[in-house]
Amino acid sequence: MVQKYQSPVRVYRYPFELVMAAYEKRFPTCPMIPVFLGSDITSEFRSEDGAVEIIERRCRLNVDAPYLLKKVNNEHSIYYL
Repeated sequence: MVQKYQSPVRVYRYPFELVMAAYEKRFPTCPMIPVFLGSDITSEFRSEDGAVEIIERRCRLNVDAPYLLKKVNNEHSIYYL
């Protein structure tokens, strides 16, 4: 017999809009993600009714490579979209 999946219901102490705003603001730097060095917003789209929000970011990551290899290539971080 197949079991039905019931997703957990999350209850926040604060309004959902405030929770999402705090979640988005933590991304430029977050000490819990040491590989993540920073980000820049390249484009932002919000629908008229506010139901859809798309944010594209250009992010910088710390390269996990030996120091000598970083020095030879003169690259200490990488960018991705």
